Amino acid sequence: MYSFSNPAALLLLACLPAYFLLRRMRVIRPFFFSLTLGDWNAPPFSWKSPLRSFIDRISFASIAAAFFFAVLALAGPVRFKQEAVYSGPRNAAIFVVDVSPSMAARDLSDDSRLDVARRRIHEFVLERPGFSFGLAALGSEAALLIPPTSDHVSFRRRLDSLRIGEMGDGTALGLGLAVAAAHLQSYRAGAASVILFTDGENNTGEINPRTSASLFVSESISFFVVGIGTNGQVPLEYDDPASGKHYSGFLDSRFDESALKDIAARGNGKYFSVSDTAALDAAFASIGSALAPSKASWSRTLEEPLDRYCAVLALASAALAWIFRRLILGAFA
Repeated sequence: MYSFSNPAALLLLACLPAYFLLRRMRVIRPFFFSLTLGDWNAPPFSWKSPLRSFIDRISFASIAAAFFFAVLALAGPVRFKQEAVYSGPRNAAIFVVDVSPSMAARDLSDDSRLDVARRRIHEFVLERPGFSFGLAALGSEAALLIPPTSDHVSFRRRLDSLRIGEMGDGTALGLGLAVAAAHLQSYRAGAASVILFTDGENNTGEINPRTSASLFVSESISFFVVGIGTNGQVPLEYDDPASGKHYSGFLDSRFDESALKDIAARGNGKYFSVSDTAALDAAFASIGSALAPSKASWSRTLEEPLDRYCAVLALASAALAWIFRRLILGAFA
């Protein structure tokens, strides 16, 4: 919704049609000096350029636009918008993201599996302002990078900083799930969920992923497993953060979907097989519909002033008119 804090200033816009009308009635005339050039007793010299006339019209229109936007800025335009305020309990979700080297494979698009998942997680978070989101990463080790928080800016910043190989070369699914379970088992502010993104099978770590997944059942934590990637030879390219070496080549992509399905079943969760971006969108849509939305405690109206934008447009229009008249036409503004 839009409004004006000083609407009386809009009456100044009536000066524009009044000026054009008075000029057309020749009440107001441009000020100039007549200078006749020609031979003695010969017809006076006259010169008309269509291009010059066109540029003159543009400069005049720019002056009118500058006046229009200046009046709008003086009127104080504002935009009102409603914002939900979540001061009560928030539902929480922790994304457990596999950052092992195989997540650098580029088989879903021109970007790596990690980048494709990261981009979609960003969209998912932006669509849910009432949620608290956390982030855990796993490789041969696992760590909670961001505990469940309502500070989505910090969450997205840490998500963007995830790098392939920063947790080692292996895939410790059990350890990653255990980290998420440990930080959600005492969460009582709202419903809790864990969303695992991986493209491999558990091949390291001291904790069996089935054992970790069973904790979600006892703690009433919703569980989703997204198996991302395709089978076969796929291109791979990444920089190892530990050694600084650049790796490029092809990966023989194989992962045991049956093991991932079993892990999801042990946690009373749901498994999604993602082999392209359409399947990833469908998986997120299904996960989003399964998560209970956080209830807004109340809403508030925010007022955003727009006068600075109008002032910038007025200055830009005036500068454009000056350029046309002073630099192109060679006339004084």
